[in-house]
Amino acid sequence: MVRGKNKAGQRRAIKAKSKRVSYNPAGVSKLPRGPGVYTINDNGKKYIGSTGNLRRRNQEHLRNGKSGTSVSYTRTVSRQQAYAIERNKIRRSCPSRNKTKPDSCKGFWEKNFGFQL
Repeated sequence: MVRGKNKAGQRRAIKAKSKRVSYNPAGVSKLPRGPGVYTINDNGKKYIGSTGNLRRRNQEHLRNGKSGTSVSYTRTVSRQQAYAIERNKIRRSCPSRNKTKPDSCKGFWEKNFGFQL
């Protein structure tokens, strides 16, 4: 949820909308420059991240060779809000391309002994 103010100056919650663009230089150049959470989709595999500048961060991913077919993103008001939304998305979906995962995504052996069978 993105926080906003109504005409009377009272705080209200605005539902954050997710948008999608293709994962190529032309599509990434359409991303906004503000903070937000992004998901790079690649044939069923996902990478979830958050940043202070959506366009710049995804251009860095392209330059570094991260593959993908599309990017979905959600604009946020601040980086702190982006970090909170990112943590919740990672906890819910357990994306395969993220290196650090919460315990809810790990199996028994990985949780208790630090390795997978």
